Amino acid sequence: MTSTLVFQLPNIKIICRKILQQQEMFHVKHAPQKNNLLLAGGRAPQKAWLKNLTAKENYKIFCADKGVSYALAVDLSPTLVVGDCDSTDVEAYKSAEKLGSALDIHSPAKDDTDLQLLLQQMPKGNILATGIWGGRFDHLFSNVYSLLTFKQQCCCQVIMADDKEFMILLNADEAVELLLDVPEKVQAISWLPLSEAARVSIDGVQWPLHNAELTQKRPYAISNLPTQKNVVCQCLSGSAGIYIRWHDER
Repeated sequence: MTSTLVFQLPNIKIICRKILQQQEMFHVKHAPQKNNLLLAGGRAPQKAWLKNLTAKENYKIFCADKGVSYALAVDLSPTLVVGDCDSTDVEAYKSAEKLGSALDIHSPAKDDTDLQLLLQQMPKGNILATGIWGGRFDHLFSNVYSLLTFKQQCCCQVIMADDKEFMILLNADEAVELLLDVPEKVQAISWLPLSEAARVSIDGVQWPLHNAELTQKRPYAISNLPTQKNVVCQCLSGSAGIYIRWHDER
């Protein structure tokens, strides 16, 4: 079975596979999709973490509202900034424009969120989204399902991560191998069903699962712990997310 290394994060490598077709994922007409970095307006990623991340790969940068401030703070030049300026100063938009960023400014009186408006203009490709965690639960809920919809429409990979939390979204017949730099620093690893029901497996953890059914009415597969560096996860049906939280070292 072939595999594709999709993302290298400062504390974890992610290798994705297609279970049934045994073909490389995230390719369009056999050409690899690009990896895009999306910065949203939630909790700011640690500057050192973000610098380390972007030093390893030349991402195209896309920002939703306050995410532009996080990009500018580590000298990243966004390709596109979308938002309504309700959570960041308009000067941040102007600074990005001077660096060559395209701006799409909206009124706060709108239906779609800033992230949803940005996703409507994102090119096809894998997404690493940061600035997703922290803040309000309603924002996080909307962001997770908006990113899941983008993944399903574009047949790409979507990862949400910062220095404290991580989640990769998986659809049916997708598998991922997580290579943890320091398993002892993982506080929890959880399977979260994102469809009404999902069948999943996980190995390399204290409580393995094999073809287990998870439902949104009974999301029990949380707070697991890795027992080795390699953790292998499979989504056999439905949609689900593998979530990891690291011990807080800030």
